[in-house]
Amino acid sequence: MMTPFNRAELLITYDLNRFNQVRYALEAAGLDYRYKTKDLASPSMLEGLFGGSSRGRTGTFGMNNEARVEYKLYVRKDELDRARQFLRG
Repeated sequence: MMTPFNRAELLITYDLNRFNQVRYALEAAGLDYRYKTKDLASPSMLEGLFGGSSRGRTGTFGMNNEARVEYKLYVRKDELDRARQFLRG
């Protein structure tokens, strides 16, 4: 079982194709993984409580739509070296 205490960050990307490429390679190798996504244009909870979102104040002008969503992949710490092999592919 993977918990926040025994996992390591393998990849941070803004490219959905790259994210899926690595994710599918990990699945094919039988490696357990978790992921998080973050929409950088969405307000966070604190922004909502304290004055709205930055997008609400400034809009999306100048925002790179290709880098709007951040993808993070995590694997077990003891499998990190093996999982790194799939970053090259």
